[in-house]
Amino acid sequence: MSLRLNQTPEAFKEFYGRNINQMPKLIAEGRTPLSVAGIMQRRLDTRNAHTDVKASWIDNYFDTGDAVVYHPYGRVKIVLDSQYLREMTPETKRNSGALILTLEQYDAMDGEEFKREKLGKTGDWMLKKDVKVHPVWRVLARDQELLNDYVNYIFLYGNQGFGYGAMMGVFLGSAQGNTPEMMAWCVGSIVERSDVNGRDDLDYDNCRLVGVAPEALSASSKGASNIKRYTMADVQNAVSELEALEKIVRPESLGKVRSLVSKL
Repeated sequence: MSLRLNQTPEAFKEFYGRNINQMPKLIAEGRTPLSVAGIMQRRLDTRNAHTDVKASWIDNYFDTGDAVVYHPYGRVKIVLDSQYLREMTPETKRNSGALILTLEQYDAMDGEEFKREKLGKTGDWMLKKDVKVHPVWRVLARDQELLNDYVNYIFLYGNQGFGYGAMMGVFLGSAQGNTPEMMAWCVGSIVERSDVNGRDDLDYDNCRLVGVAPEALSASSKGASNIKRYTMADVQNAVSELEALEKIVRPESLGKVRSLVSKL
C-alpha cells in the first residue's frame, strides 16, 4: 500500500523499489527527486496535516536526489541534486550498489568536499546542539534556520514519543574499489532516530524515492518552516504602540495586553 504523501493528489509521489529502476520512472514523469532538505521541510510542513499524511512523512525513511561520493583515498564529497543520480538506469555501472565514477568525474563535480577526519562525529547518535553545527547536516539542510527548526521538531517528537535523548546520526560508507563511488543520502524515520545514511545500496529492493511535480516544486516553501518569529524590534514596537494607547484604553485592558506582550 503506497504512502499518503499529499492532501492534494500527486504533488508528491512515492517511487518504491530499487532506486536504479525507480529513478528513470520518476524522471520520465517530469518529476524531481526530493532532496534531504525537501524531506526536512515536508516533515515540518505536515506537522498539523491529516494524521495519515503526517505519519507517512515522519514514520518512514526516504531516499533522496542528494548524493555522497566516496573517493578511494578517503575524501568525501556531498553533491546536492546530483545529475548522476537522476541519469542512472539499470544499465549504469555499479559496484556493491554504488555508481562507479572516474577520478576525472569526481574532480569536475560540484559539491562540498571533506577529508574524512573533518566530517565531524559519524557512526553514532548525537545531541541536539551537536546536530545543529554538524558539517554534513549543515550542507544537506542548505539553510541553518531550516536545520534548527527541524532538529528542534525531531528531538521533541523523538523524546516525547520514544524517549530518545540522542538522535540524527550521520552514517557513511566508503569506496570499495580504486575508483570513486556514489550513493544516495537516505533520511531515516522517527523510529530510526531520523538519521542520514549514505551507505545504502541503490540496488536495494526496499528503496523509496519521492518525485515532486513541477507545480509543487515551484510553489513549495524555501528554507525554514513558516513559523512567526518575534524579534526584539517586534517587542519594542508593540510596547511603543501600547504607550500610545494608554490615553484611550482602560487600564485593566492595558494590563492584559501588556501581559501578552511580555510573553513574546
